Amino acid sequence: MLLLCSAVCIYSIEVVLTNEFTGFENPAATFLESALDLGEIISHPASTFIYQNTEIDDRSPIELVKWYVIDSSLKPELIDSVLIELHGEQTIRRVSSLCYTTEPVLTLGTVTAIIKHHHITPAIPDDLQFGLHSALIPLPAAAFISRARGSKMSGLGIKNEDLLVVRRDVNYEQGSIAVIYSENKFMCRVLNLSNNTLDDADGVQSPLIRPLSAEGVATASIEFKRPVIAWG
Repeated sequence: MLLLCSAVCIYSIEVVLTNEFTGFENPAATFLESALDLGEIISHPASTFIYQNTEIDDRSPIELVKWYVIDSSLKPELIDSVLIELHGEQTIRRVSSLCYTTEPVLTLGTVTAIIKHHHITPAIPDDLQFGLHSALIPLPAAAFISRARGSKMSGLGIKNEDLLVVRRDVNYEQGSIAVIYSENKFMCRVLNLSNNTLDDADGVQSPLIRPLSAEGVATASIEFKRPVIAWG
């Protein structure tokens, strides 16, 4: 999967991958004039909250935890997904799937974004607008935000056009989703150290040739369901 990265990506460091993988600080940090703030996802702070859901996938060493950003102030449209309460349980459903429901449904809010965690999931911040960025990126000098291109990792939750949080302060481990530079392009692949391969979400494997230029670990991806921000 190709990645259109911010300017920090041009400062690539050749890293020899061993069993002990470590991150490194972003050498371009001092050249950045301004930084994106993930708190901008929260358009209406007083009416926005996080609904957390967990999925299990045998292809990942950790459970895929999803944070659904729910805005209760938005009027849902037919193509939207919403958080509803049905039979005393909360679930995410498409509005279009509820058109012929005869049972009483309580709509709690509209999904504006889905934050998928591909690493250890942080605690949900009490103040989403001011705490979301630091929760996802605890060390800004060792991280960057990129945009995914392609669908080879969609089976693991990384879809085309998602924003990727890529961190260099976490260890490269078995099952980590790493951003690598190979064959003149950036790719997002699963590190399969037990088999010495780089895998996509469909299980297609390519040899892990050392040394490899590694840009960091994709710890989270963000899928937007509403145009809540205007980033390029």
